[in-house]
Amino acid sequence: MKKRYLLGLLLLIFFTAGCSLGNTPTSKVEELLKRYNSNADVVKTELGDYLSSLNLDEENQSGYEAVYLRQYSDLTYEIKDEKIDGDEATVTVQVKVYDYYKAEQDINDYVSAHQNEFYGDDNVYSSEKALKYRIEELKKVSNKAEYTVDFTLTKVNDVWTVDTMTNEQLEKIHGTYAY
Repeated sequence: MKKRYLLGLLLLIFFTAGCSLGNTPTSKVEELLKRYNSNADVVKTELGDYLSSLNLDEENQSGYEAVYLRQYSDLTYEIKDEKIDGDEATVTVQVKVYDYYKAEQDINDYVSAHQNEFYGDDNVYSSEKALKYRIEELKKVSNKAEYTVDFTLTKVNDVWTVDTMTNEQLEKIHGTYAY
């Protein structure tokens, strides 16, 4: 009888601890970043919604989607700190992503210096040709940049949730943050 009681108590402690371990600010940020790494449906949907707002044709939208899904898959991170103040928390993370910011600068410089390469059949600059070049160059990026991202969280009904990400946080995850 005592063994059953002890086993039941141990299982209760294990499950209680397991549930609370998944409800820490750090674990919630890790869950978020893992959704990016795995290209979870919710991440793909958000990316698709954003790209749709850019009014790109299907081919260019698909190209950009491939660029950013690669970014998410290859994103690495290290949790640096967690600070809790009541029902608010900040988790500091070092992320390493493809350096699309520098790549965009290089692409813009190249397109500016070689505009004649982007003329259409009518001998007029074709932004469509330049866009296709941009996407193909972004697909080739291998240099990475590191950013520090401070995720804020709020505890509601004893559950930690990551606050809506700011543009700065998104730019860092996307590798487009101006450093």
